[in-house]
Amino acid sequence: MFDKMALKLLSVDYFSSGNLQSTGIRGENYMSLAIVTDSTAYLSDEFVSRHDITVLPLTITFSDGSYRDNIDITIDEFYAKMAALDEIPTSSQPAPGLVTEAFERLADSHDEILVVTLSKGISGTFQTFSMIASEVAEEKNVRIEVYNSDISLIGQGLFVQEAVKLREQGLGLMDILPKLDALKLTADAYFSVEDLGHLAKGGRISASAAGIGNLLQVKPILHFEQGKIEVFEKVRTHKKTVKRMLDLFEQAYQANPHLRVAIVGEDDTPQVQSLVTYMTENHPDLDMQRTPVGPVIGTHLGPAAYALVWWQNTDID
Repeated sequence: MFDKMALKLLSVDYFSSGNLQSTGIRGENYMSLAIVTDSTAYLSDEFVSRHDITVLPLTITFSDGSYRDNIDITIDEFYAKMAALDEIPTSSQPAPGLVTEAFERLADSHDEILVVTLSKGISGTFQTFSMIASEVAEEKNVRIEVYNSDISLIGQGLFVQEAVKLREQGLGLMDILPKLDALKLTADAYFSVEDLGHLAKGGRISASAAGIGNLLQVKPILHFEQGKIEVFEKVRTHKKTVKRMLDLFEQAYQANPHLRVAIVGEDDTPQVQSLVTYMTENHPDLDMQRTPVGPVIGTHLGPAAYALVWWQNTDID
């Protein structure tokens, strides 16, 4: 049995707390649509609480035990433990019992449920959520749609942010889904890593290529391709990697200047500092978010990974 108190902590009962605030026109569908995501969206606690988002945690497993993402272990604790134990942990999808209990609880108080997951290309979370959603939807006579973001981190979180905005405008589930699909076409993300060893252990490059690459300071640019993390280009040195990422962004910006941007990674790394400085100096009017590389993606990329993400600013016509 799962700890009911732990489940309660995953979803703040915001609407029942008397703290309802709306930033738009609240339509009749607003209260009937519940929004769920998994922990790899790494949304802020304030955003989750204010918008009544149910967040279901993946699990990180080291040799010394298992930890629920962002509940039993923080991002800083995760990277410290990975360094101290000198091992690459594994990650697993949210426990099915916890998912079932959350869906059933929401189905008792909502007509529709939107569930946004990390890419099904790197986790079985989407498949598990879909199976459970089908069972709960039939049992409870409620519509549940599980949406594959085809990405993770803020790239996943942006779909939750957009769904919240559209819900506040009064849109229902079936009106929101095509708008998320349209937004997906505008989104892009490029990553890089400090150490190629994590990519080798994950099977994305060979161990020999990782060894040679580290000696030659090869810093591959990674990209989500059809929902999987793939090598996009191989570049020498972080300085050239950052420049290439910015070149890719500028190409997108020239085609569509109405973008939002997110820089992912730790503030104290030179690469992140360079990205932030460039965006601040060259695109001060763009909406820029800062988010970390959380534990689940950290198991794939390792410490000191960073990313540049952009997508359509839907507040601008």
